[in-house]
Amino acid sequence: MGAYWFQGYVEQDTGPCFSERTVYQEKFVRDRIGKGPYKNMVLENFYVTPGRVLVDRKEPIATSDSPKLSAEGYIKRGCTLLLIQHLVTSLRHYRAHYDHFLTSLKELPVDYMVIPVVPARRLRPELVRFFARRGSPFLCVEVQAGEELSEVCWEWVAQAQGYKRMPLTLFVKDTENTSDNYSEMWSSLCEQYGIIKLTDVQDDDMLSLQNLKDSGIYPKKGSLLPGSQADYNLYYLKQGPTFDEQEDFRYHNAVPNVTIMNGQVKQVDQIIIDRESGSHMKVKIHKHFV
Repeated sequence: MGAYWFQGYVEQDTGPCFSERTVYQEKFVRDRIGKGPYKNMVLENFYVTPGRVLVDRKEPIATSDSPKLSAEGYIKRGCTLLLIQHLVTSLRHYRAHYDHFLTSLKELPVDYMVIPVVPARRLRPELVRFFARRGSPFLCVEVQAGEELSEVCWEWVAQAQGYKRMPLTLFVKDTENTSDNYSEMWSSLCEQYGIIKLTDVQDDDMLSLQNLKDSGIYPKKGSLLPGSQADYNLYYLKQGPTFDEQEDFRYHNAVPNVTIMNGQVKQVDQIIIDRESGSHMKVKIHKHFV
């Protein structure tokens, strides 16, 4: 879409406000770059929010019959960065399995990151270091029963985290099992051993702002700040909105009318416009903005 600017009601970290944004090629910029003209994109009656960062929990890409179609479904929900679960099933061949998994994702039409899901009984320090080096935003420890957490050598895991400070989080495989208070158990364990974790329990497919910051995804993705990727969603409001009305707008479950990723229109009114492959993105510094 080149170079352009717009004004409108924008969702920010502190809430909605009337603001201006400038886009140059793939990124939001603070000031105009170059000598070329900047077009004014009129967004009257539109509400602007950052592109969504989602975990593929509702429709896992790894087990999908059509990964491309599944990825398009996430784009229609406003997703501009998809966190794809990768189950670690082998301690001997996990490197080769990871590389093979990446190969299968190359044609997805959305930017993506890979989050390793490691059953608690397989969690080892070398896995933490490996996936931190590969730029995963966080690692998920999968449990089916609370006692599995006591089988991990957490002192070694905490030591391995010192390399890149990649946070861990807990995934409960059997969500219907409510006999254990997993959230409380996990918080207590992390405090006891000094485990770096995501602040919020990731029990939804949409990452909270704090988890975006913990993982190092923010502000490159999930924000509208200068220097971040030009990812955003547009929601059409039938009448000219007032500021008070914007405060009442809830976009988390709403379907965007337009989704822009890296400055390019990806979907309009639930029709995919651009099926160009996305990129495998990596986190360079975890918890950099915490």
